[in-house]
Amino acid sequence: MAKVNLYISNDAYEKINAIIEKRRQEGAREKDVSFSATASMLLELGLRVYEAQMERKESAFNQAEFNKLLLECVVKTQSTVA
Repeated sequence: MAKVNLYISNDAYEKINAIIEKRRQEGAREKDVSFSATASMLLELGLRVYEAQMERKESAFNQAEFNKLLLECVVKTQSTVA
C-alpha cells in the first residue's frame, strides 16, 4: 500500500470521525475501524463513483431516446393488457 499525506477540511474530518464512532457503537473493534481505513474506504468509493460518471459521459447516453423507448414499451404493455 502506498502512504499518502493530505490535508482535509475540518468538516470532512468530523464526518469521518462520526462514521468511525457510529461503527464502534455498532460493535466494531477499534483495530478494525481506524481513521486511515475509513478514509481509504471513502476514497476508493469516491473513485468508483468518479469512474462511473466518466463512463457514462463516454457512452453518450441519450435520455430522450430512452424516454421514447420506455413510453413505447408502456403503451404496448397497456394495449396488450386491455
